[in-house]
Amino acid sequence: MITNYIHILLSALLLALFMFGYKADGKRMTKFYVCMASRHCWRKFYTLVLLLILLLFHFNYVHIAKSVYDLAPSSVAFIFLFSHRFTERIIYFLQNRRTLFISAIIAVVCLFIPYFFSTAVTMEILLFGAVFYPSQKAREQISFPDYHKRIMEQPDKIIFHYYDWND
Repeated sequence: MITNYIHILLSALLLALFMFGYKADGKRMTKFYVCMASRHCWRKFYTLVLLLILLLFHFNYVHIAKSVYDLAPSSVAFIFLFSHRFTERIIYFLQNRRTLFISAIIAVVCLFIPYFFSTAVTMEILLFGAVFYPSQKAREQISFPDYHKRIMEQPDKIIFHYYDWND
C-alpha cells in the first residue's frame, strides 16, 4: 500500500516541479540555467540524479510487480542511461518538439497498458529530464568568451537560448 502512495507522490512531485520550474525566471532557476549551460559537471550530475530516481523507482517497483517481465521493457532502456554521453544523446533527441510530443503521448498510453507502467514512468522521467536540460544552442553560445561574460553579468538573458530546441 505504501509503495502505491510513493508512485503517486513521484508523479505528483514531477508534475509540481515541472509547473513551477519550466521557464521560470526566479533567482534560483536562473542560477540553475547558467550552471547547467556552462558546466559539464552540473550536466553530468543532473543525468546521474535522473538515473538515481529511476534506480529508486525500479527498486521500489520490483516489490509490487507481478513478474520480472513487467520491468523488462524499461530495464532495456534503463541500461543505456549509465553512459553520460548516451543519455545526453537521448535527451537531445527528445528535445525536438515533435519527438517530445509523440513521446509524451506514448508515455500516457503506456500508463494504461497493464504491463507497461514502469516503461511509462521511465519515459516520463526522461521527458522531464529533457525539458530542463540546456539546448545545444545554449551550450554552444556560452562557450564563446564574450557571450559567457555577458551572461555572467546579466544571467536572466540565458533563458532566451536555454529552451531554444531544434525543430
